[in-house]
Amino acid sequence: MVGWVLGKLKWLTILCAVGGPIVALACWQDGTRRRDVMAMGVQAEATIESATRIKRRRSGTNYKLDLSWTDASGLKRRVEEVSISHALADKLIVDNRLAADTLPIKYMPGEAGSPKESENVVVLDDTAYQEQTDRELVYVGTGAGALGLIGAALFFLPRRRRHEAVAA
Repeated sequence: MVGWVLGKLKWLTILCAVGGPIVALACWQDGTRRRDVMAMGVQAEATIESATRIKRRRSGTNYKLDLSWTDASGLKRRVEEVSISHALADKLIVDNRLAADTLPIKYMPGEAGSPKESENVVVLDDTAYQEQTDRELVYVGTGAGALGLIGAALFFLPRRRRHEAVAA
């Protein structure tokens, strides 16, 4: 039993050593992208086309919005599946109906219809929550990576073994 637990723990340390920095890097990049959009983006009032609640067994519930707006040049823009927090979803979705028709957003004025356009849209009412989540996950990922490296080093470093005397 102890051997089985230690075997699983070995591989968990490897997972943390690899996965922790990946999570930290992804959340750091997301925070940087959000700060860029907030600094250089154009503010607009977006119409909520639809809201989607996605329930999964292991990862919980996610909320996504489909938004549309008209930019300064009069071009109609539409973006699908913009992720929002549970707190904002609770404000927007009441009794399975949308409680608001529009939301303030900021977007990067690039090509309309580009495949990464949903990454260049920030819902202003949700920015503080998203930034806090990214900041926390950077710390968690860094900590998990450090613990994983230390644990992997302890489990996988070669150990000196006692050599038993062999009778001649």
